[in-house]
Amino acid sequence: MLCVTGFLAWKCWHLSGEVVWADYIEKQCVITQDMLTHPPEGFGPRDLAERLRFLMGYYSAHQASVGSQVGWIVKRDYERTLTNAVALFRNLTTNDLGSDPEAWIQKYGR
Repeated sequence: MLCVTGFLAWKCWHLSGEVVWADYIEKQCVITQDMLTHPPEGFGPRDLAERLRFLMGYYSAHQASVGSQVGWIVKRDYERTLTNAVALFRNLTTNDLGSDPEAWIQKYGR
């Protein structure tokens, strides 16, 4: 009985960390997506590059949960946000650096 209780406690601890990570990434994706659909006044490629640098850095540092069900949902939203950001880069700059957000960040980031 003690082993089962210990396992369940560990599983709850692990899942709670995953949920917190997923919630934060989801909020960052929503904020970024809102910037893409309703860019603030003076929003340009440099601002978009910095926003993506932050989002990609945080996601990369915490992607250990990607193999879980929660992780797959977050990954789908994250990748959709990156795709939409690349489309906005193309509209703002009239350039085409491909579909890799990193190439856009290197060109337009600070």
